[in-house]
Parts: sequence; C-alpha cells; structure tokens
Amino acid sequence: MIMKFSLLQRGLFATLALIFGAANAQEQPSVPAQDASKEIAPTENPVILTVDGTPIMAEDVREMMMARYGQQLAQMAQQAPEQLAMIQQQVQGVIIQDLVRKTLLLNAAEAEGFKASEEAVNKSLAEIEDRLPEGSSLEEFAASGGVPITRIKKQIQEDTKIRQLVDQVTADVGQPAKAEVKKYYDENPDEFAKQESVAASHILVSTQGINDDTELAAKLESAQNIKKQLDEGATFEELAAQHSDCPSKQNGGSLGDFGRGQMVPEFEKAAFEQEVGKVGDLVKTDFGYHIIKVTQKQESKEMAFVDVQKELTSSLFEQAKAKKVEEYITELEGKAKIEQSGAPEAPKASGKEEIDAAKKG
Repeated sequence: MIMKFSLLQRGLFATLALIFGAANAQEQPSVPAQDASKEIAPTENPVILTVDGTPIMAEDVREMMMARYGQQLAQMAQQAPEQLAMIQQQVQGVIIQDLVRKTLLLNAAEAEGFKASEEAVNKSLAEIEDRLPEGSSLEEFAASGGVPITRIKKQIQEDTKIRQLVDQVTADVGQPAKAEVKKYYDENPDEFAKQESVAASHILVSTQGINDDTELAAKLESAQNIKKQLDEGATFEELAAQHSDCPSKQNGGSLGDFGRGQMVPEFEKAAFEQEVGKVGDLVKTDFGYHIIKVTQKQESKEMAFVDVQKELTSSLFEQAKAKKVEEYITELEGKAKIEQSGAPEAPKASGKEEIDAAKKG
C-alpha cells in the first residue's frame, strides 16, 4: 500500500524507530563503515554527555552512526572534505539526541525493574542471524561492521528492557474505531492515491569530480560505446554489471520503482517519457551519463477504503502509540539532568533545549 503521511506523522512513527534503530540496523551489513568511521570519531573514547549521571561515550555515537549511516557515509567519501564534515556533524547531532532519548528510556525501564532474560536475547540474536545472507555468521557480520558481538548483545538487552517499558506506557492505547479510520480516509484523499510510477534500470558512466575536458570527452565516448553495444543486441543487465558506476550494477542496473520527485529532473523526465522495454538515448545529469531502460509503468489511481482499511487502522494505532511515547519522552526530558562532560550544570530548561545547548557547547 502507498500512503504518504505528513512529516509530523512520520516523525511520530520515527520515535519508536529511533529507540530501536541501532539494533535494527545491525541486520544489514555495512562493510565500508570502518573506513568512514575514521573521519567521525577520535581514537580515544571521551564522555560527550551525561544523562542523569549516565555517560554517553564517543564510541556510542560512532557505533550508532556506523550502524545507521556507515554505507551512505562511505559512498560520500569522494565529496569535498568541508561538505563531508558538515554532513557528518549533522548526523552526529541527530545520533547524540537519539542516544539521549534512548538513555532516558533505558534508565526509566531499569527503574521500573524491567529485565532482559538470556532466552530473549538469544532468540533475538537467532532472528538477526536468520536474516543474514546464506553462509554468513553473526560473528562475521559483526566483525565486518566493526561492532563487537558483545555490543550487539548489550544493545539487544537494552532494547528488550525499553520495549517492555514502551508496552507499559502504551498499554491504554486502543485500536481506532472504524468511524475514526473512515474519517481520516475521507479527510486525506491525497494520501490514498497510488501515484504514477515507473520501474527502470540504468547504466551510469560517472563524471563526478572530473573537470578535465579530455577526461570528460573520454567518459562521453565510453557511454556512447555502451549504448552502441545495447543497440546491437547486448544484454542490458550484463553491461550494467560490467560498466556501471552505480551500486545498482549489482542488480543489473535495476533501480526498482520510483515516482515523480524522487530522481533528478533530467533522469525523471527521460524515464517517464520512455516506452517500456526500450533503451533511451544518453541522459546527462550532475552524476554523469545515464543509459535508461524502463521496465514497467504504473498509472496513478485512487485506492478504495476497503483496500486500505486494515493497514490504515494499524498505522493509526501505531501512530497513537508513538505519540504516547513521544509525550512520555518529553516528560522525561523535562525532568532530566543533561550535562556536557566537564561543564557545570546548565540552568534548567526543556530537555531538547538542554541537548541543543550541550551540543553547541
């Protein structure tokens, strides 16, 4: 089902995702993460903040950053150093705030006496390992991401305690009535319109970082040669795997489905105008030269209430629970003592203001 929730609603959904984000991210390998981490965290492991006396360490920030964004940061390594540093700083700010909120919840969970049994931890570890590629072990995966297996176990223990607290906090949140669900459906028609989309593959000959005219001409010639081979009957997927500079080469160049506004304008225009099954002319963007093959098109259409009722009911229910947790976290933030390491206690403010002040300090 395709539903576009507002930024506020997605923010509420994200509350629970942020609480458990690091553990969930461990399910996907992030092999390039270690290289990117060298730019992010110093070799020492200082205390960055304390939350009601509980320290948040530099290593905590590094590990969560690598778990969530390691691959993306590694892929951006070719960008200008000042731009990469700015992105890393922004990501660190988000991670620090998430760690503060998670620490508040973990402290509250432990104060309530919630515990994580060894059986529950082992079950979660087994579930993670089941989702790994065939033949991969959890130990190998942890090593590839630069995260010790003991840290993953500790993360699961913490998340288990927090989940119990969240269940307690949201215990009185009930399923929305059908009338409430229908009212939301009627008042938000744009969210239940299945947007026009295409499925496409591409071969990218990258020109990023190249300013020399001779090199640029060579890149254009390379793209033209690939297009000529395709016109002569070569297999798109094979040439994508051999020549594309995009990570999608691992999937034969497939980018999957996408709607309008998701790609750069030049790419979008070509993809939506091309015929299904045809390989189009070269398309130039800031990334380089693209050779696009559209594999499927989907016209926009309105989704009937009966088709979305079940998922919408579930979404509104989760939204209500996330809002309840958000209110609970805000209450914890208002009471918390959040300090930058080595700094005197700041005047009492709301939790978010304290976090921002600490980060600026």
